[in-house]
Amino acid sequence: MTVRSRGPEPGAALRADASPLALMVRDPCTQRVLRALAGQLEALRTAAADGTPPPVLTLSQREIGDVRRQWEAEVLRGEHRLYSLGILLARELLGTRRLQLVARIVASPGQETGAPRLVIEETLTREELERFTDHSLAMRIARRYRYRRGHRRPFGKLVIRASFLEIRPLEAAVGALGVRVMTRVKVDEQIWNKVCDAFFDIDGVVQRDKILNRSSKYIKDVFGIKVLTADREASYRVLRRLETLEFRADDLEELSCSDAPAAMTLIETKDYLALPPEQKKQTGWEALKNVYGWYGHVFELQIQTEANYYLEASDLSDTSHRTFEMQRSALREALDARVPHYREFRDVLKVLFRPDRGTSSPNLPPWLVVVP
Repeated sequence: MTVRSRGPEPGAALRADASPLALMVRDPCTQRVLRALAGQLEALRTAAADGTPPPVLTLSQREIGDVRRQWEAEVLRGEHRLYSLGILLARELLGTRRLQLVARIVASPGQETGAPRLVIEETLTREELERFTDHSLAMRIARRYRYRRGHRRPFGKLVIRASFLEIRPLEAAVGALGVRVMTRVKVDEQIWNKVCDAFFDIDGVVQRDKILNRSSKYIKDVFGIKVLTADREASYRVLRRLETLEFRADDLEELSCSDAPAAMTLIETKDYLALPPEQKKQTGWEALKNVYGWYGHVFELQIQTEANYYLEASDLSDTSHRTFEMQRSALREALDARVPHYREFRDVLKVLFRPDRGTSSPNLPPWLVVVP
């Protein structure tokens, strides 16, 4: 790696413990590369101000490979803890240890706006969860299926729109507080965009820009858990139970989490159930939303009624969700146009955080040289 100076820190949002994302890129190898990119961004800005040619940053294939391996390992570690936390919560809130793990994938037969949305469900084992990342597992499942929109048309591949792990009870438990627990991991594209946002302080840019500010809600976090309940009263009962919940030592040991804390640490809480109708989302979504720290990671936990979830699930396959995706894409395009070098850094980070991405991509900027 050729760098003239150590370079500035890669954005406040990527400094240790500053955000859920910071916990995903904390290894020394990734931090070195991110510092080099942060220094390159400052050098590019200086060159533009001085009217001089942009400097060149050199990265080796080995450095890129190390970042990819570290990223894959960190994502897998975070997902393991997400799944373990989901199972621990399911055992407590669903009132049974007899649980079924189900992968639920929302896909479409193409990128076009009007393409139908399909839902694929497959049961999983704990071993499968431990071997593959959420994204890799969803890709493996989707590759088994082909779809055609007419009997005279050829079969085509499916494009993944979202993937979830559902933890379902296999027996009805008297006094159960919840009916189902689900987990979700943000897709790769949202994650590398988030890293890029940290470089450019996009949260600050969005807050300062009156046009972009309306789209700030499309920039999200990483690991999420959803607890479904029968009704609102049950949602508040779950919330109260979480305030005093401590996991049993034997359960932690069984899930290979014997060194994990017995309780979650509450970071933030918001009550979207109590909002007046005029302040609720147009989609009708409502839930209790908490953010917890546990076992070295940060998790967003939503408590939602089952009826409201089905409304949300249908929305995921409906026009309004396509509108959401279009608005999110429009935000990125607006940032590409307004923020110098933003698109270039998105292309570079896509190469760094996509293990299946080649390092000879034609989209890489001319100021980056990749050597053997």
